[in-house]
Amino acid sequence: MEKINELFEESTTKAVEEMEDSSIEDLSALCNKLLKVEGTIGNVEERLQRLKDQQRELSEQLIPDKLSQLGVTNLKLNDGSQISAEPFYGARISVEKLPDAHAWLRDNGHGDIIKNTVTLTFGQGEDAMATELVDQLISQGHIPQEKEAVHPSTLRAFVREQIESGNGAFDLDVQKKFSVYQGKRTKINR
Repeated sequence: MEKINELFEESTTKAVEEMEDSSIEDLSALCNKLLKVEGTIGNVEERLQRLKDQQRELSEQLIPDKLSQLGVTNLKLNDGSQISAEPFYGARISVEKLPDAHAWLRDNGHGDIIKNTVTLTFGQGEDAMATELVDQLISQGHIPQEKEAVHPSTLRAFVREQIESGNGAFDLDVQKKFSVYQGKRTKINR
């Protein structure tokens, strides 16, 4: 093993020593250019995040608040544009609240939006075994991995439907299980 390492170190050292100064300068210039590009990307990403934050504040806070102060939900301008503040909903189920949220969904007849995914991992050459039934796999020592989840867009649509329909069972305590967030978002049609 030592001889292999010595050969590698020797060939690497020779290659570097045999390089022309202009080749090393070119490599150095390329590395500096890479560092500069990476720095620029970081700055642009930071700026983009600030712009997104500004957009969110304008769209979800300042304009809806101004429309509310004016006492209107939408406004049509002389140029034909229409400005409105439409309700939007956000929701997520945290790991801590998952058992309670899923239990509530099942107990209230909404268990069908929970997707239950069972995953089995097989090694090379076990393709034929993969086609057998789950109970056969368990008896052969394979342990399936199971994950229950509600798709984020399904959850968002469900929450919207429950709130807009005025479902009394979907009260504030239940909404906390789903980390419900609702607000208004500006929409401008031209």
